[in-house]
Amino acid sequence: NKKGRKKINLRSNQIKISSSLICRAESSPSENEAPSVSINAKDDSTAVGTPPKVVESEIIPRPPLKVAAALALVGSLESTYLAVQKLSGGDVVCPVGGCQTALNSSYAELFGLPLSLYGAVAYFIVAFLAFSGSNINPEESKELESKYKKSRVLFFLSTCGLAGVSSYLLYVLAVKLGGVECVYCLTSASISFALFSIGFSGLTPKETVNASPPAISLFFVTMLSLSLVLGLGADNVDDGDEPEFLSYETPRIEAVSTQYSRELAKYLKESGAKMYGAFWCSHCLDQKEEFGKDTELPYVECFPEGWQKGAEIAKVCADTKVKGFPTWVINGKTFEGDKTLEELAKESGFKTQTPFESPSSESSSSIPDFLE
Repeated sequence: NKKGRKKINLRSNQIKISSSLICRAESSPSENEAPSVSINAKDDSTAVGTPPKVVESEIIPRPPLKVAAALALVGSLESTYLAVQKLSGGDVVCPVGGCQTALNSSYAELFGLPLSLYGAVAYFIVAFLAFSGSNINPEESKELESKYKKSRVLFFLSTCGLAGVSSYLLYVLAVKLGGVECVYCLTSASISFALFSIGFSGLTPKETVNASPPAISLFFVTMLSLSLVLGLGADNVDDGDEPEFLSYETPRIEAVSTQYSRELAKYLKESGAKMYGAFWCSHCLDQKEEFGKDTELPYVECFPEGWQKGAEIAKVCADTKVKGFPTWVINGKTFEGDKTLEELAKESGFKTQTPFESPSSESSSSIPDFLE
């Protein structure tokens, strides 16, 4: 009949529609109405062509920035302590020999200020960057995610500068200063490299590729700049301020000794204590002024034949591994730098009924260096 032929024609026409569509004909509620046809997009799983793309969201690194901030703050405090001691003319507390030698060298100053002062500022800036980044939650919005990314990259680049400084100073300790041991220098270098590791771990692979060129450039530019400024400056000091050869001369002591200082010097000598020094060393002269003249100090001269650049230290001093002047060896313990009479009495176990009395106040050593 006619209705049947219409339905067949309708279905044949629907089959001719593109294979990307699915045609469904539903029976009409009444015989007088044409069947309803719904055309839907074919399911992607049955479509012929390229497979659907899977969009993977990049994982945002979350380095321990608060730990980094704490480490940088420790580095800033350590550098501040060294800068204060340098500016005030005081000696730092050092568990092993070599600290004072490194801190008193010409490599420890930059433009007339302690290098540790610049280090304190640099560490504080890195601590601020790390702490600021740790308070950003990148999951809250795209804007904060972008800000967090910039914070991580900036922190990483700042640690590259610190690593460059520490690398050059380690070279100075090992080569220029003859392998002198400096606990503060090694601690600062360890903090710098730890911060660099944290910064590097906070980069995505794409960020690592993009940040590597400026990071490497910053590292080597920092090392080169320090070698030019500090290295050439130190060489000029060595070449310009010291004559080619210094003949040995016995330093003149002006301070008047006291009964207490003479007894202490005699006790130190009898107990086997030694004071290793050099005739041209100003700190050695200050130490002798602390006792005054006419005292029997157990002094050992490390350059009895005179001094010139490259001169070898006396064998007795080399065997004791003297790295700086003066160096005290008391009861098997090594102490670097000039000490007060009270400190020497305490370390040696000196006891006496004689009341303590310092040498004559006319001694130049009674005036602190930073007031001169």
